[in-house]
Amino acid sequence: MSVEIVEIDRPGEWPNELIAYVKAAAELVEGFVAYDKLKEDGDLGDFEPGLRELLTDRLLRTFHATRLLDYEVDDISSSGLLRLTPKLLQDRRDKALASGVITEEEHRALDEADAFKTDPHVKFRGGKVCVVGNRQPLHDRRIGDQFSFWGGEAQYSSGVWEVTASDRVKKLGRPALVVALLNASNPKVAVLTTELIYPFVGSYLGLERVGCQIDYEADVPGDRIEAVWHPGDTEYDVFKRFPQT
Repeated sequence: MSVEIVEIDRPGEWPNELIAYVKAAAELVEGFVAYDKLKEDGDLGDFEPGLRELLTDRLLRTFHATRLLDYEVDDISSSGLLRLTPKLLQDRRDKALASGVITEEEHRALDEADAFKTDPHVKFRGGKVCVVGNRQPLHDRRIGDQFSFWGGEAQYSSGVWEVTASDRVKKLGRPALVVALLNASNPKVAVLTTELIYPFVGSYLGLERVGCQIDYEADVPGDRIEAVWHPGDTEYDVFKRFPQT
């Protein structure tokens, strides 16, 4: 039996019991016309446990912006998205060197720029996969350097990167939007800064600028990678703010 996939931005496709549940929450906050205000004053926290329970046997479609070499696309398709760890960054550099993509000098420079060695704040990003929980922010807001710089956020966010890594290395690969299907039922694994009920209700009400980031504190296995989209793919190009190179 196939698992149902839920997409926050597509309430018309939600299963009936999810529609009924979110509708009950939405009826309490119908007067809100701005999503930020809904999050601040909506007082819908009591609906969170029931929403998470409804997601237990379903998968939430989410999006991870990055920049990948061709073999990395294959790796993610087979092995999935892995939590950020020092080993993940080291393995990525080592494979690029072994594949002839970077030189030994560039490998050393990347090693020196590793955020786990240079940035004390990296601990707040470690041990998780960061995804966008719905499509609307991808249309509304600029994606940062995730598409622009190869190596991952923990690599390019280091100040050392700016002075040691070459421009050639930074532009390796192609922009990629990874579509990941998550089990979002456990709030200790699929972590948000606010409750997940708010983007569901905001989407149901048709509010603008609805969005959420999910810090997923588990690996996403390969069979939960639905697709990897690049410039030239219809699904990628619909996002007009996305870079083409």
